[in-house]
Parts: sequence; C-alpha cells; structure tokens
Amino acid sequence: MDAMRAMSARDLQIIQECLDAAVHGPFFEDWEFHTLMGLTRDELAVVARSWPHADDPDKRHLAVNNALNNLLGHPHGYERRWHEFFSSTPEEMADVPARWRGDAAFDTSGKGTYDRLL
Repeated sequence: MDAMRAMSARDLQIIQECLDAAVHGPFFEDWEFHTLMGLTRDELAVVARSWPHADDPDKRHLAVNNALNNLLGHPHGYERRWHEFFSSTPEEMADVPARWRGDAAFDTSGKGTYDRLL
C-alpha cells in the first residue's frame, strides 16, 4: 500500500513539522546530518518545501522515514524543547512512522530505531 494513502490530515501536519524541524531545528549537527538522514540538509529542505507532493517519491519516503525515526530515536538531547517545534507529543508522533511504514506498532527500543533506518 502507498504510504501517502494511509496518512490522515493530522499525520501530514506532523510529518511537515518533523521535516521542518529536522532541517531548521537544533536536532542534528551538520557533520552527522547526511549520515542520519541519507540526504543532505538541502535535499531534505526541498522535500519539506514541497510536502506532501514530491518530484521524487523515493526521496520523499527516505526523508519522512529518517526524519521521524531520528527525531524519535536518536539521542539529540532536545526533548525538553519538544513543544517549541511540534504540536504533537512524542507518543502521538510515534504512531505516524508506524502507519507510514505499514508496521503494526512503533518499536521504541534501540533495535527498533536501527531496524527502521533506510
């Protein structure tokens, strides 16, 4: 099933916030950005600006998967400032990548984070 068809309007809003926060927020240092996201900051910014549309659906899938996964699972140290960037709680956000990937649930363990990397 196409991931976009499984997304509600709220899911699309949460994803937009995640893409914007990954690009413009303090969560990921430049030196590790490409390693974590699989895209450069500029490439992810293109996806964020065109969201939910995409010229390259594969790049969109990579950007969404890795932004959500790393915001939820990577130890970025900004949990106390979450509310500055997101209208959702981490728990609400965690439901989105599960739907995006077609998983039964979001595995919060380190193994779950690793297994979701693309």
